[in-house]
Amino acid sequence: MVIDSTTSDFAQLVARFRQERGMSQGQLAHATRLSRTYIYHIENGMRSNPSPHVAESIVRALQLQEDERRQLFAAYTKLTGHYLDTEQVESTLLDFGELARLLVHNTSNPAHSLDRLWFLHSWNEAAITLFEVEEEVVEEGEKRHLLELVFDARRRRYYYGWENLARRLVSDFQYNTRTLTHLPEYKELWKHLRELPEFRRIAAATYPEGRPTPSFVFQIQNSKLGRVTLRTATTVFTGIASYSMVSYVPGDKQTLEIYRRYNWQPG
Repeated sequence: MVIDSTTSDFAQLVARFRQERGMSQGQLAHATRLSRTYIYHIENGMRSNPSPHVAESIVRALQLQEDERRQLFAAYTKLTGHYLDTEQVESTLLDFGELARLLVHNTSNPAHSLDRLWFLHSWNEAAITLFEVEEEVVEEGEKRHLLELVFDARRRRYYYGWENLARRLVSDFQYNTRTLTHLPEYKELWKHLRELPEFRRIAAATYPEGRPTPSFVFQIQNSKLGRVTLRTATTVFTGIASYSMVSYVPGDKQTLEIYRRYNWQPG
């Protein structure tokens, strides 16, 4: 795309920052929850008064650094006459991880959070017990990926119907990260995942089929609890979803009784 020098500084900066990150207009549109046509109009100077929410969404989607944010906000003020608080946007960006951690630790159900590339971010004690994850590993903050945990050959017998679960998760992962495939960290992660036993085979035969259903049921074999039937429940933050929280609720009456025994379920 050739940037027209007659367009506004704001339009030129949006296009430049997007191109530098290897994003298409469609990917930026998806990340900001705007239409591709709207992004096209912004970059071609056809939108002279975008809202502050639009500018802030672009900042988050492009993950602009401090100097870049200041440039874009100055250009936005020049274009629209509206002032944007750089520090307020920065604090919003920084709050998502802490918010995810607070939600995880303040829910009675087993839960953990994921960052946008599905690296495990935080766990509560109920989830550590349920999935038999060594607590010392969690406390040390070792960066583990959800798919890495599921594809671990030593843990595979832990999941009933492992193949179906693995296919479902790989499909969901591909759908949820489809706008991030240009990122260097995504490419590095994908290279690592392809080295996991069975991952390459399942990924080659698994394709996302539209937006995944928000919840599904699977079973595990816990060494102390026995067979447990779980239903997933995912909480995605509004705006640019840097983090999500996945909680696990009982999938049958037997599991409900286990949850009540461990005080993971009210009543």
